[in-house]
Order: sequence, then structure tokens, then C-alpha cells
Amino acid sequence: MPAILYNGPTSPFGRMARVVSLELDVAVEERVIDVYTAEFLDALNPLRQIPTLVTETGEVLYDSRVICMYFDSVSDRRGLIAPERGWEIETRWALALGVMEAGLQRRMESVRPEGERSPGTISKLETRIDRALAHLERESEAFRYDGVRIDSIATAVALEYTDFRYTTEWRQRCPRLSTWLEVFARRPSMVQTRPRNPT
Repeated sequence: MPAILYNGPTSPFGRMARVVSLELDVAVEERVIDVYTAEFLDALNPLRQIPTLVTETGEVLYDSRVICMYFDSVSDRRGLIAPERGWEIETRWALALGVMEAGLQRRMESVRPEGERSPGTISKLETRIDRALAHLERESEAFRYDGVRIDSIATAVALEYTDFRYTTEWRQRCPRLSTWLEVFARRPSMVQTRPRNPT
């Protein structure tokens, strides 16, 4: 029985974990759930968040960062996450995760009823995303020609989530990042996991 990855249809964090499993050839059974109604998840993850992984031995792991590190530790292809290669890789990974989090928070705020929505909060989140992408643009040479690592996977997922839930205008401001993504996004792991829910 393979590990079970509880995921959502559009979660960037869940997508990142799934991309890592595919890149590392780690067998998982992905179960896409509605986290808001998945009461069974409470017994596995008290935060009721996705992704949540149940390993082959029944151990429960969360969040996405822990799950990615677990996949790297059990794969024969390990090496996506390698602290000895430098803390700058871990830091770019953290920055990409921050872009995902800001994008998710912006999405949740933007779909609130009009009277409860905070334009100020949305604006601050957009500024945070734009500032982070500008920084990644300046650092893009660091991973453009260095294969597949956790920082490149996370950055690609964060950028496509920005396209999906926020705007594609960043591409004009970050041309090197945009050009790199056009190539990286063709990887089978990225194509297979791309969110298709238009809502």
C-alpha cells in the first residue's frame, strides 16, 4: 500500500509536494479532498490542512515542507533538498513558500463577501508578492541553469499560482524569471499537477 497524500485541487503547497514526489519517483496515492468538509482529517492533522501525508507505515506527516523533506529522504534519487549545497537554496525555498502563502491569503480575502473584504489587506498582500518576485528575478541566475532543486520547484509552483490566482503582469517586470518558467513548466511533473479549476 503506497503512502497516501491528502491534497486539494488548487493548493500550491500540495502541488509542490506532489511535484517533488513525481520528480523523485516516490509512489503515493493522491486523494483530492475538500478540506473544509473533511472532518476525518482532524484525527490525522489537528490543523486540518493540506497536504497531509500518511506514510506506508502509517506515520502522519505535515506540512508541505516536512513532506518534501520526507520524500527526499526515502527516494533513490534524493538530492533535491541538500543543506550542504548552501543556505541560500533553503532561503529561496522559504521565499517561494511565502509567495504561495501571500497568494493564498489574497485569494481568501478577495472571495469574502464585499462588506467583509479588506482592500487594504489585499493591497498589502499584493505588494508582498510583487516585492518577493522582484527579488527572485534578481536571483534567477542562481537556479536557471542548475537543474532541478527544491528552490526551483517551489519557485515554479509559486509563479504559476500567481498566474492562476493573482496576475500575469509580473512577467513583464520579471522577464528572466518568466523565460525560465516557460521552460521549467513543461516538465511532466508540472504539467501533470497544474490546477485546472477555474473557480
